[in-house]
Amino acid sequence: MTNENTKTTGLNPTVLRLVESAVMLGLATVLSLIKLYQMPLGGSVTLCSMLPILLIGYKYGVKWGLLTGFTYGVIQLLLDLAAVMSWGLTPVAITVSFLFDYLLAFAFLGLAAVYGRSFPKFVAGMFTGVLLRFVCHVISGATAYLSWVPAEWSGHPWLYSMAYNAFLLPDIAICLVVGGLLYKPLKRFL
Repeated sequence: MTNENTKTTGLNPTVLRLVESAVMLGLATVLSLIKLYQMPLGGSVTLCSMLPILLIGYKYGVKWGLLTGFTYGVIQLLLDLAAVMSWGLTPVAITVSFLFDYLLAFAFLGLAAVYGRSFPKFVAGMFTGVLLRFVCHVISGATAYLSWVPAEWSGHPWLYSMAYNAFLLPDIAICLVVGGLLYKPLKRFL
């Protein structure tokens, strides 16, 4: 895929895609360390950490976006590995958590271009990616973290998991505001 950037920089389009993706992965990782609110068993509201992955997915399409999101999930897993291992989960629960809380959840952020190439479609793709991330976290919370569900919620692990993972609401709100502000200035790069 060639665009205005590759013509002006003279870079090979594949090299440009790799470099841009690496920079956005680095930016997303740094932003994920700026936690506005931290949940007790993982999950946090961050300073727009999902947006760089959403932008790469939007710019390069669903396949590349999913791969970039998956890579971001591996990075997040490595950053959180010690904490997850310290919670006393069974091997099956750890596997479910790794799969649903990290690898699949973050991969879905790459779906920002799933509906096409306009601002409303970008917003719809952002919502879809974050909604699927939410679904992954809910599945993990109601299965892998079942033993952590408070007694008053014991009959409703799925509702508890939905309430717990509602931290994604302010996270997506931040991404929508910043993404909305940056969309027009970045449009020629996207």
